[in-house]
Amino acid sequence: MVSGCSISLKPLQMDSAFPKVSYVGRGAAAGPMLMGAMGPMGIAVGMAIDEGIGKDIKSALSGSLVQNQAVVVESVAANYPDAHRFALRKIEFKADTSNDDLAYAITFLSLYPSNTTKCFKSESAPLDELKASDIGWKIITNSMTKEVACQD
Repeated sequence: MVSGCSISLKPLQMDSAFPKVSYVGRGAAAGPMLMGAMGPMGIAVGMAIDEGIGKDIKSALSGSLVQNQAVVVESVAANYPDAHRFALRKIEFKADTSNDDLAYAITFLSLYPSNTTKCFKSESAPLDELKASDIGWKIITNSMTKEVACQD
């Protein structure tokens, strides 16, 4: 009689909560210049510009999540094989210091059951594409091997 055991591996689970998405760049830089022309209201206008860009990027990411979720899960599973579940907590897009038409992402990822947070910095991508396509998911998944210190 032959007996054996079977192992049933559960696939890595991604939390369903959509991450907080933000952008810091052109508006923050323009705030002091706008302040000269508009007074204190100029800073608020600069911040509103960045918030609008952040909303556009978030809309592009949320609209393309279904098509890209499997690739995100595979990337996390390949880099963190001990994780059972993970959550994308926050994605901060920032203007590239050498070209404000480009932006990069800092992604905050929580892994379970270890309850650790990892952060990754992506390559820069064209801001117009980040606002209108799924390129954001591509740069995020490609950054999973580029861990940086988390700074909140």
